[in-house]
Amino acid sequence: MQELFDKMKEYLSMDTEISFEEFDKYYKEVLDFLNGEWEKLNEDESMQMVFILDNLKSNSEDRAKRKTKEAKKYKKISERTGIWVNAMLKRLRDFGLSDEEIGKRYEAIYEAV
Repeated sequence: MQELFDKMKEYLSMDTEISFEEFDKYYKEVLDFLNGEWEKLNEDESMQMVFILDNLKSNSEDRAKRKTKEAKKYKKISERTGIWVNAMLKRLRDFGLSDEEIGKRYEAIYEAV
């Protein structure tokens, strides 16, 4: 989990955009992790995963709008990550966090990056 989070922070600090191949590889690593581990994530890890997924979603949405051969693939990535974002937000609410608390913690993570 920490490795995925650190990789996202690295991507966000870059001046250039990563290739579709690297984007897709990272996305698949995140999904593979979630498929086996999402129910084991604690509150902080779940918050970090929301951060990862939300950034994947927004970046794939942006790239899907471009007239490239990968646009449809980015659209699918956006849709799938959106489903996971909602699942992780529900998990955070199940931990007892309000939407306001989730928002504040998300902003704190973003500001720390």
